[in-house]
Amino acid sequence: MKVMNIIVTSLKGGVGKSTTSIYLCAAAVERGYDPVTLIDADPQASAAEWLETWPCEGVTVIEAPSERTATRAMGRTEGLVVVDTPPGNERITQGIVALADAVVIPTRAGGVEYSRVLATLDLIPTGVPYGVVIVAARLGTNDLDAAIAWWKEQRVPVWGVIPERVAIAAGPEARLSREGIEGYDAVLHQALRGWI
Repeated sequence: MKVMNIIVTSLKGGVGKSTTSIYLCAAAVERGYDPVTLIDADPQASAAEWLETWPCEGVTVIEAPSERTATRAMGRTEGLVVVDTPPGNERITQGIVALADAVVIPTRAGGVEYSRVLATLDLIPTGVPYGVVIVAARLGTNDLDAAIAWWKEQRVPVWGVIPERVAIAAGPEARLSREGIEGYDAVLHQALRGWI
């Protein structure tokens, strides 16, 4: 099976990279992809920690908290690989994104998000498909409508809108939701377009 590297990244922290990474893996397993690997390149290891508490059958987790360990792990895996990148580190992000087959950029509606996403877009190699996913979205609000319109004006594809109730919270309620898996399945579909 050909390797597919989906990089989940943003230079801004706290935008839902780990949540997005976990849900993309869960959606891939449901689609029947095997193997599915999550590489947690964030030193905080939120995705790895969550999956340790709530294992997702069919997903292998590799903690690789540096550019060197993450790119090495990407070179040793097969199948569908999702990489959760650290926030704010352009050098590491650029090294990982250089190996991308698709890039998913979680963001929120409004605020300071736009400039950090635009800086992230500058790191993506020419020809690599990418799209933003508006996470923690308050559906039906003017902020969400304005954000979608702004991204369309910038010619940045919006691959999905995920409601604010979809998250990886702490405690017993932290299991993945059906709504989240379905929403991220649509994002996965966009990322996989063109992959044979």
